[in-house]
Amino acid sequence: MPIVYYDDRCIYCYNYVIWLIRHGLPKNYQFVPLKSDAGRQLQQTNPEVLNYNSVILQEGSQLTYQSTAIIKLIYQLHGYKWLAALIWLVPKPLRNLGYRFFAENRDRMWQTRWAQATESEKAYFIGEQYVDIKGLAQKSN
Repeated sequence: MPIVYYDDRCIYCYNYVIWLIRHGLPKNYQFVPLKSDAGRQLQQTNPEVLNYNSVILQEGSQLTYQSTAIIKLIYQLHGYKWLAALIWLVPKPLRNLGYRFFAENRDRMWQTRWAQATESEKAYFIGEQYVDIKGLAQKSN
């Protein structure tokens, strides 16, 4: 089962997770906040994770970071494979530069609202957290 670790304190990261779910991400994907017990365990067993301000995709023992993780997730969506292929054509150093620029400046960019997870969307979260409409972390199980 692929696991996506994300920053649940980041409105853009959380809304991206909800966007993936709403656009058909397969049900075998699960989401875990980086600041959860499982996220901390990942950081302990894979210290290189601490070097990234990133969404992390774990497929078995393989970890994927930054733009490559985003591309792999988008590629799983029906109707968006073309977008993943288009982004893949951009050289990885340039893609990751854009990713890091966004990650480091996301709070200074435009304003948005927390997406409200439906009951079926909450099933994607592994016994950890989803965000309610007020942006407050809540237990999903």
